[in-house]
Amino acid sequence: MKVETSLNAILTSKTRCKLICILFGNPQEIFYVRQLVRLSGEEINSVRRELSNLKKVNILTSEKRGNRLYYTTNSRHHLFNSLLLLAYRNSDLAQKLDKAKLLLVSFSFLLWQKPRPDSIDLVIVGDLPIRDVENAISAEEKKREVEINYMVMGQSELKLRQNKRDPFIVDFFLSSPLVIIGNPALLEK
Repeated sequence: MKVETSLNAILTSKTRCKLICILFGNPQEIFYVRQLVRLSGEEINSVRRELSNLKKVNILTSEKRGNRLYYTTNSRHHLFNSLLLLAYRNSDLAQKLDKAKLLLVSFSFLLWQKPRPDSIDLVIVGDLPIRDVENAISAEEKKREVEINYMVMGQSELKLRQNKRDPFIVDFFLSSPLVIIGNPALLEK
């Protein structure tokens, strides 16, 4: 028996799941209804119903501009960070790097903020083929139109760098990275 671990298994509405992935996958964007219909591939009435449900519980905010109603994420909602993580765990990048033991990302990366040239956006821990990592990162860079700073290493190298207080690793962990793939307990071993 295969255990379902995707967002689809948790949320009963396929449309709501897609909308959360779209909206929280691009948390700084604003979207209008027809745009969300195109991006989700769902029926307009279903999209409208789910947008209304998400707005009722204050997960989304909306504003009218001309004859369009725009929706965006509510960063003040207590579930904002959790939904952000759920969306990124279902992202193309996470799907392509799902063989990693750990995928850690900076919070600014999740929010699509322009990275500082001296900061690390992603740390990928595991024995992945470097070509797969490069392809996944390249696709994400094209999507974001910005260069992504990342590190790939094995678990033993991560431990060694942590123990030696590598400045890049220390700075990265001081930025409170979030675990997209894997178990945070692996950082403590």
